[in-house]
Amino acid sequence: MRKRQLGRITGDFAVNILASVIYTFARQIVVFPLLAARLPEDTYGTLLTVTGLVNVCTALVGNSLNNIRLVQNSQYEEQGIQGDFNLLCALGCAGSVVFSAVLWQMFAYDTVTALLLTAYLMVSNLYQYACAFFRLELNFKRIFWCNVLVSLAYTAAAFPFATESLWPMVFLIGEGAGLLYVSLRTPFVHEPCRRTPLFGETAQKAVVFMLSSLVGNLLLYADRMIIYPVLGPESVSYYSTASFFGKSAGIVMTPIAGVLLGYFAQKSFRASRRLFVLVNGISAACLGVFFLGCWLLAPWFTRLLYPTLYEASAPYILLANLGAVVSIAGNMAQPMILKCCSTRWILAIQLVYGGTYLLLAMALLPAYGLTGFCWATILANGVRLLALYALGLWKF
Repeated sequence: MRKRQLGRITGDFAVNILASVIYTFARQIVVFPLLAARLPEDTYGTLLTVTGLVNVCTALVGNSLNNIRLVQNSQYEEQGIQGDFNLLCALGCAGSVVFSAVLWQMFAYDTVTALLLTAYLMVSNLYQYACAFFRLELNFKRIFWCNVLVSLAYTAAAFPFATESLWPMVFLIGEGAGLLYVSLRTPFVHEPCRRTPLFGETAQKAVVFMLSSLVGNLLLYADRMIIYPVLGPESVSYYSTASFFGKSAGIVMTPIAGVLLGYFAQKSFRASRRLFVLVNGISAACLGVFFLGCWLLAPWFTRLLYPTLYEASAPYILLANLGAVVSIAGNMAQPMILKCCSTRWILAIQLVYGGTYLLLAMALLPAYGLTGFCWATILANGVRLLALYALGLWKF
């Protein structure tokens, strides 16, 4: 029985990694290099900053509700009730409209871009949440086919819409294809948009997790938001290019954490220190091998995909990718802690991480430029990783 279960888990990991590789290829190998080639460096740097802020919003709303659905779902099943989550999604989408208006004022892009960006935000939030249904069913094959469809949509949209005004259309079409697929294959659209007796508890956990997610995702894209006002949009382009290889791996590895949380959400799951050490030991070993690959291959891939930005980005490639690798290790440690520990612990760790990151970045960036920022990223992510490991070893 254990061999059969291990085989299934291994298969789910393989399917999810393949799905993520396909998605990553479409975005990181087709969409962003195409945008970089067609747009001026300063315009592309601004685009990266805007998309980073948009991703913070979708992670804050859609992805947070996805994770809270996994954590809370067993309580809804035990009481035989449905609701709350579509209501929370609707509130999140309303907030997205306000956030889009703020971005419009900050970056002063044209009306067409603003409207497309608003539509993309709302669609992406719904899509990110709705994917929770596949994870609840442990139906990772459907996640694979969904990612295939989304990747094809991104690729098809990239060529006609990679322009200064219409670039949000690329992301809207890609995420929209995913939302359509999930809506047809899950009961997402059929769940009632109403409040249940569990609303208060679910909303409280959602708010705490959203605060944690806000800190984490602001810091994930802090390179764009901190570098942009200090060194300008060109430096945003250089740092994003330098960290491309490692961040692409993060996109590939993140679904593994999703698989883990899907299994942890099952009623039969029992946490243990041995399992925590095993999962994170394997993760650290794999990431060590990956970093060696970064050292050997990242310069070649970066030059191939970003020939116009390579020379300015080359000095930072190794350090930027090391920061990404340490960040991924922390993301792999988090699912079991999220399931078995109070979300307040996650928030506390994120706040410590955020404070460390900002202090180091503001101290090192003006004095040492992008090299200082790379070291701030490495050290802050190291603090977060050690805190997660310490919490896991203490609690299990």
